[in-house]
Amino acid sequence: MKIITLNTWGGKIYKELIDFVNINKDADIFCFQEILKGGKGQTSRGKMKSLYEDISNVLADHFGYFSEYGEGGYYSENSKDLDFKYGIACFVKKNYKQSFIEGITLYDQGKKWSDYDGRFAVGASFAITVSNYVIVNVHGLWQGSMKKDSEARLEQSKKIINLANKIEGKKIICGDFNLEPYTESIKKFENLPMKNLILEHKITSTRTSFYTKDIKFADFIFVDNKVEVIDFKVLPDEVSDHNPIYLEFK
Repeated sequence: MKIITLNTWGGKIYKELIDFVNINKDADIFCFQEILKGGKGQTSRGKMKSLYEDISNVLADHFGYFSEYGEGGYYSENSKDLDFKYGIACFVKKNYKQSFIEGITLYDQGKKWSDYDGRFAVGASFAITVSNYVIVNVHGLWQGSMKKDSEARLEQSKKIINLANKIEGKKIICGDFNLEPYTESIKKFENLPMKNLILEHKITSTRTSFYTKDIKFADFIFVDNKVEVIDFKVLPDEVSDHNPIYLEFK
């Protein structure tokens, strides 16, 4: 079974992204972050409002799943009267037994944090079952350029783990965590225990040349000890400011 996870950057590099999905449509599972759904045209930041539908058209042999960031979780537009939805998505080949478990937001607008004063820009996760696997797609809290531990991020890890544990199965947790690798928030997954494939494979960056800031980590894949990894790699394709990440397993 093959899985690709990618923060799409909202389809800002649209043609290259769609071509990449088409070339790799034999993958069994796609986990995407920053996906727009239900609109037409572009946002003020050049993101494609119909990206979910456009990817769906390419992946005709896959079922699609979508979960919103929720009110307060959108950072590209100030209006609350948006003509599209914004969130994370998975696409799974139709020949697999599969189901949607639950989608959650990873922030609480009503809660005050001692180490963060401001608005969480994104933060969502959902879990699906595919055959005897539990796949958890994550887009972790974005707090400016800070990718270290915070009270909210430590709680976020607990929420994701609780979501993954709602159903039995071999666990794979992946996506854009907006975190550096040597943080307590990341260690919570390693201590389950789960294998951190980014660290195991000595990956030094998950960002493309479109990302010019210093910290080149954001994306992770964790697998439990029951998942037999056949191949793992960070793909070089420049289709976003994030690299696609590929995992083959059985």
